[in-house]
Amino acid sequence: MTETEEPGTPPPEGVAFAPPEPEPEREPAQPPAPVTGRPSVRPRRSGPLTRMGPWAPVAGALLGAVLGAIAVVLLAGSADEFDQRLALVLLVVGMGLLGASGPLLADEVRLVRRGVREAAVRPAWAETTAALLNGLTPARLLLLVSGFVLFLSAYVARG
Repeated sequence: MTETEEPGTPPPEGVAFAPPEPEPEREPAQPPAPVTGRPSVRPRRSGPLTRMGPWAPVAGALLGAVLGAIAVVLLAGSADEFDQRLALVLLVVGMGLLGASGPLLADEVRLVRRGVREAAVRPAWAETTAALLNGLTPARLLLLVSGFVLFLSAYVARG
């Protein structure tokens, strides 16, 4: 077909044109499958202090101080002299320190266990973590100080 010819007129003689190909029958598109359920969203991986939170040592210290105060209330009738009262004060302080060291020590144990679990994947990383945790950590320092204060309380009470 040339520009001067109108559509629908036969082509001039001697020019070969292929007849238009019939369009193949299309199969109807399949409808999408119904959604049976939503995929579950996994919680993000927690950091070392996410579960306990930063206030866990404070709560432990308060719990230890409350237990020490209960011991003071029970023993207050028998404490007549200054050294016995001082022993009770040291008992409350030692119990508070011991309570604060508990959550910190539990957090440290969780870090060490996680490092051991991941040691099979990255042994060099686990060695670095072990080297960092083998020193004097805050949990170990609090445990050591609370032990000393409780020992001092017993020593003062014996007079």
